[in-house]
Amino acid sequence: MQTTAVRPETSDGWALSPQTKAFLAAGGFGHFIDGEMVPSASGETFGILDPATGREFARCAAAGREDVDRAVRSARRAFDDGRWRNLEPLEKERRLRKLGELVGQNRDLLMDLDVIDGGLVRAYSEFIVKFGQDAIDYYSGWPTKLHGSVPAGPPDVVVQEVREPVGVVGVITPWNGPSAAPAGIVPALACGNCVVLKPAEQTPLAALVVARLCIEAGIPPGVVNVVQGLGEVAGAGIVEHPLVDAIGFTGSGDTGRRIVAAAAPTLKRVSMELGGKSPHIVFDDADLEQAAATVAGAVWGHSGQVCTAGSRVLVQRGIHDELVAAVVARSRDIRLGSGFSPDTQMGPLVSQEQLNRVCRYVDIGKREGAQVALGGARHGEAGYFHQPTIFTGVNNTMTIAREEIFGPVMAVIPFDTEEEAIAIANDTEFGLAAGVWTRDLGRAHRLTQAIRAGTVWVNTYQRVYPSIPYGGVKQSGFGRNLGAASLEHYTQTKTVWLKVR
Repeated sequence: MQTTAVRPETSDGWALSPQTKAFLAAGGFGHFIDGEMVPSASGETFGILDPATGREFARCAAAGREDVDRAVRSARRAFDDGRWRNLEPLEKERRLRKLGELVGQNRDLLMDLDVIDGGLVRAYSEFIVKFGQDAIDYYSGWPTKLHGSVPAGPPDVVVQEVREPVGVVGVITPWNGPSAAPAGIVPALACGNCVVLKPAEQTPLAALVVARLCIEAGIPPGVVNVVQGLGEVAGAGIVEHPLVDAIGFTGSGDTGRRIVAAAAPTLKRVSMELGGKSPHIVFDDADLEQAAATVAGAVWGHSGQVCTAGSRVLVQRGIHDELVAAVVARSRDIRLGSGFSPDTQMGPLVSQEQLNRVCRYVDIGKREGAQVALGGARHGEAGYFHQPTIFTGVNNTMTIAREEIFGPVMAVIPFDTEEEAIAIANDTEFGLAAGVWTRDLGRAHRLTQAIRAGTVWVNTYQRVYPSIPYGGVKQSGFGRNLGAASLEHYTQTKTVWLKVR
């Protein structure tokens, strides 16, 4: 493996944009409540680390329950007095479009922040920021498109079905795409809701930028609030708060199950986009060169820290060795380093905790008898880097084939028949996504119908678009992000009876 130099002080050692320098120099990274940056009531803070060096470069306010309560009550006041939900639909659209423009103008700042606290490589941070802006642009057109209906009823009444916002929405976002935060909050805003956003504690900075841009775009204070800190305090406080009406969560299955349980006493509606162990199936009639390139990218992208990572690679036995050799050849000289370096192809894991997790699973894979075809160890001493790792000789009962690792670890599983591929693909508790490589159109249709997953890509992988629904089945969650389907979570139907005779 090749390594690019990692400089000792990220904020000083790399050419940051003027926006980023000014943002970091200002400091005071508090919560964003009622349109202002505020410290925690307790004064407590926590450190933000650069994953490429393991060094702290800033501190952020750590929320207690008092801070959560303040943010929720701010959102509740904003919703109840109608400062946002009662705006004319066209005016909502104008302000959301302005938010999209401002995100574009702050692109360099958001990209830099995703590299600094999230460890993203430059190309991936560019994609994440663009995706967030695209989501705003898509949902900004929805306020004038939401409508109810007039169902058939008795002749002496007119019945209206009116779609209304649900109220205050708690949005809890993950650390693997910080600047995609707009994709989490804008659907709720487009429907007229108010939001309390809790970003992951590893990557809190982009959320503060987005909240500030909301004010600049004309979205009233209190409509978007941000609380920072640990999930077990800030996140749990939002979920349990009686004035929060709905939760949108993206993250791990374990945390998702805790959120469902905590939301039950107040009967909150909950939408969950959880983890995956996605099968990436390659048949012997596939375009092997294109398949090999995509199979590699589907696991090494963001160091495997992507919910849809195609970490279970199912390969038809006749091309197994050829495909493995092609993927190894493409992966052997991947350059690891800071995302600020233009030479870096794969960045660090987000934290020491995540690095330890990946190392533990790699050790388990070795102990259970899988063979290491590439990598298999931590990379370097500074930062949280792990080599891209390929296991062969894997069967679907092994731990590395069943549990989500969320790191650069690929498990290659051979199969003989189409029926066997389907059986292996579905033999998992997860159901987020899958990929199929074949030139046989009939086979492609059979696989897409048979595989239990929220998304199936054929001869491509990890494509997303704001107008296309995204989400999982089984232990990968419920509800849908993106597209018109996501709006169901953020609206509710009120029935109005008007007696006319």
